[in-house]
Amino acid sequence: MQLCCGTLPVSEPQALLTDYLNPAYSFAWPAYDTLVTNGSPTLVTGDLLAPTLLEAHVDSARFGVLAEMLPQLAGIGALPPRSLAEATDDDIAAVAALFAVLDTDRYRRRGVRGTVLSKVLHRKRPDLVPLFDSRIDAGYRASGKIPHDPHRSWVDFIDLLCRLMRDDLQSEANAFEELVSFAGERGANLTALRILDILVWMSLEDG
Repeated sequence: MQLCCGTLPVSEPQALLTDYLNPAYSFAWPAYDTLVTNGSPTLVTGDLLAPTLLEAHVDSARFGVLAEMLPQLAGIGALPPRSLAEATDDDIAAVAALFAVLDTDRYRRRGVRGTVLSKVLHRKRPDLVPLFDSRIDAGYRASGKIPHDPHRSWVDFIDLLCRLMRDDLQSEANAFEELVSFAGERGANLTALRILDILVWMSLEDG
């Protein structure tokens, strides 16, 4: 299996997924993925604490910033009913638009960046909105498909990242279908996109 635009070989994806799903290893499953707040795609304040379950600290200051953002994140509930593998360019643009709040002067340098925001949004649409952190960043930047640009907006970055992830999901469609079933047999209802994140994250754990 090749991820990150073919630059990250994953030789034993089932073994990595098995480790991630093992509670003894204290990864985010099942706490993050099975957290229940309001049971709908609409964001509520309880969702703003979810990043802590993926090791992204949300203190009272960050919580306050996220709470201010809620009206500008309402579009999460209107995203199309498609997975990222099936998403059109317009669908991806709608996902990226949720991150526009990070490009505004009001929220710049107030402690909430893409890592925290993605971990709030992903739970509401785990099939379409990607997770983002330093390992995902490193994996996809290593492909050379995300040229360095200090002036790139979060909207443009997420749009590009989603396209690259869509390519991976499509090129490895059969493998991801098997892994979704593999996880389901172990009691984990995970999307292909969530599994993509897990595999990249686990593969770069020691990198």
